[in-house]
Amino acid sequence: MKRTPLKALVCVLCATLTFASGLILTGCSKPDPEKIIRADLILGFDQIINPDDEAIDELAKEYGDTGLEELGIEPSEFIASVADGFDYSIESIEVDGDTATANVTIYSKSLSELSDLNYDEMYEDFIRALESGEVTFDEKSFKAWAGPYIMDAIDRIEPSEKSLEIIYVNGDDGWELDAESNDALTQLFI
Repeated sequence: MKRTPLKALVCVLCATLTFASGLILTGCSKPDPEKIIRADLILGFDQIINPDDEAIDELAKEYGDTGLEELGIEPSEFIASVADGFDYSIESIEVDGDTATANVTIYSKSLSELSDLNYDEMYEDFIRALESGEVTFDEKSFKAWAGPYIMDAIDRIEPSEKSLEIIYVNGDDGWELDAESNDALTQLFI
């Protein structure tokens, strides 16, 4: 399956969140599971809220050529735009034996809104740009025009509210996200 530029870089953001999961959950002797899970969620989500330039650049390099560069879009610029406006609220954490459920409200952009991009309007805007001489009718000129157009569309996406039920399980390696919760977090921006 071919990875599209948008999907590849959205995975970068999600990888940041899931990478943080488990870093502080192991090696603990009988600490309060609720505190461990809360700290893990805060660590992961805060990395999205306050990514430093170095982390964004490193994540962008990690995913290599995604095709965004062909449109004049820097991967770090894309990541920062997608993460803009992200916020969260941990509503509750309930522990029942070796399973814990965290109810979290997330505010994030959804790149699925790009599918709502009015391509007729985009085409008309491109034709106006052609008529004004802003661009020429060749692939290179179109890509140079389309990159900023797409970034503007991403910048204009308003974060929407999502409620997530995140499940942690206590295994041999400590408290970890279950597979379904990991998938839900991976799909957060899609």
